[in-house]
Amino acid sequence: MRIGIVGLGLMGGSIAAALKPRHRVHAYDIDPAAVSLALSKGIIDAGAKTPEELFGAVDVIYLCLYPRAVALFFERHVDQLRPGTICVDIAGVKAAIVDGIRAHLRKDVQFVFSHPVAGREKVGVAFADPTIFKGANYIVVPTPENTQEALETVRSLAYEMGFGNVTDLSAEEHDAIIAYTSQLTHVISLSIVDSDDGKFDTGRFIGDSYRDLTRIAMINAPLWSELFLENKENLLARIDAFRSSLDAFEEMLRNDDLDGLQQKMTEAKRRRSLLEKGK
Repeated sequence: MRIGIVGLGLMGGSIAAALKPRHRVHAYDIDPAAVSLALSKGIIDAGAKTPEELFGAVDVIYLCLYPRAVALFFERHVDQLRPGTICVDIAGVKAAIVDGIRAHLRKDVQFVFSHPVAGREKVGVAFADPTIFKGANYIVVPTPENTQEALETVRSLAYEMGFGNVTDLSAEEHDAIIAYTSQLTHVISLSIVDSDDGKFDTGRFIGDSYRDLTRIAMINAPLWSELFLENKENLLARIDAFRSSLDAFEEMLRNDDLDGLQQKMTEAKRRRSLLEKGK
């Protein structure tokens, strides 16, 4: 199969590297240096100087763009796509872009909404790493316009990349759960770092707990600020729920409630253990 990548950042480069062993991979990026680097590192087979050049050479196109750019790119170029092309987005929000895309669909072009729930704290194709997908979760958001063949193609490619689970969700379901499992965790990580009062040389005193909790504070700010705002209502609801839990811990501390703290910890440990068992 001939795979196209639009946007050779960390994710676009990692998808290219993951699929290249079995497919011929072409890529386009507004920065020619990114394409040149991907070619020199063997991440892609061929580079395109224009989107139109890419469209004519591939069967499946991954749009590895920021959420607000996905619909704009598709609207601008949809008329140039070859009949039978499957476009796949990988944005971390869905409801905000699905309607915009569907309004411009062609009957002879498929658009499959998806989200590879994986990444790392680096930016750019220089840090592309297909191992970030190994055993990770991949979400597909079917729409009424999708054929089963197009959906199965995207699911199959996800498994080829190394993902361990591929799950179908509606756009609304996707945004609700991602607000909790991804966006809230980034808010918490950022808040932990932001709350440092600066009285100590923090780096000399951290252990694995601080390191693990704050790893994702090494964030791509332009991307994540957009993700937060495009899923604002869901994220605000999750922040409220987290604040309620934090308030409960604070109240137990103020009241020296040893039993309450232990019960809260034990229940959280039980629920976390179930995640490891896939339940």
